[in-house]
Amino acid sequence: MTRGAGSRGRGTATIHDVARVAGVSIATVSRAFNNPELLSPDARAAIDHAVAVLNYRPHVAARRLRGSRTNLILVVVPSLNPYFLDIFAGAEAAARAAGYGVLVGHSERELARERDYVEQVAAGRADGLILVTTVGGYDEHDLRRMPPTVIALDVSEETQLPKVQIDHALAAEMITHYLIDQGHTRIAHIMGAEGSSLTSHRRDGFQRALARRGVAFDPALCLPGDFTVECGAAAGAAIVSMADPPTAVFAANDQTAIGALHMFKSRGWRVPEDISVVGFDDGRLAAIATPPLSTVHVPTHQIGFRAIEQLMLLLNNQPIERDVVLEAEVVIRRSAGLPRRCPPPARA
Repeated sequence: MTRGAGSRGRGTATIHDVARVAGVSIATVSRAFNNPELLSPDARAAIDHAVAVLNYRPHVAARRLRGSRTNLILVVVPSLNPYFLDIFAGAEAAARAAGYGVLVGHSERELARERDYVEQVAAGRADGLILVTTVGGYDEHDLRRMPPTVIALDVSEETQLPKVQIDHALAAEMITHYLIDQGHTRIAHIMGAEGSSLTSHRRDGFQRALARRGVAFDPALCLPGDFTVECGAAAGAAIVSMADPPTAVFAANDQTAIGALHMFKSRGWRVPEDISVVGFDDGRLAAIATPPLSTVHVPTHQIGFRAIEQLMLLLNNQPIERDVVLEAEVVIRRSAGLPRRCPPPARA
């Protein structure tokens, strides 16, 4: 889909151009498309004029300025793995109950793609937006121009946007405490993607647990990752090669944990006899891993459902809870146990 070309030869017109020509904020333009009855006649006339001058999506804008809605919500996920699709399923269930359809967008954790989805919603292609985690990078000016938006799952630094989440740092602290309670004092952490707030908060919880229990933090045991099986396997190989390897691993998510677990087994290490492994998320693969993975359960379906509920309130100009924090819990299976009593098998 393409935008109408601006009449001044500037190429593709955007909602930013409409706001500039009309002399209003993007939020006001978005409100004109979604709830025109809330604007003064002068504001509506200025936006209508700007739409005409710029030839900005006349087939969409004209319909929106008459006050109709698309009855569509766009849910933007960072990847199409089952974990994020469970959040989408919860959002779809709540939206359907409210008489809305739901579309999914895939950002691949790229800021440009995320911003493009934001602009499409602001332009009237959907009534509201759920960002399942966010790349971020929005300044105060950007936030004032956002369409109706709720962030799901992420501990977003964009504090002005309403969000539905868990306390990632607390949950990471809880599962690290579990490992310490088993007797582990040399624990590695395989981190998530660089720049993700999920990564930083889960790492912070890990370090906080060590500090509160008097366990020394070794920076060499904080290994880079990106939330993928492949990166978990690479980190697992690095651990196997250490002269003094840890007795336990806390991975930033289940996929990373499973990648490390398979690497350990391929090198002859037994889990949990030679090394304990825990994850985060409790995705569909956690319970069927070999051995089944101890992890943090994140209520993904409920997060998606509650995010839509908050967005419906936002779209209908009703009071909302700006920060909904749902409860996570540690799920104990068989991938973690007592620290090993003898050295693991020789490195391959």
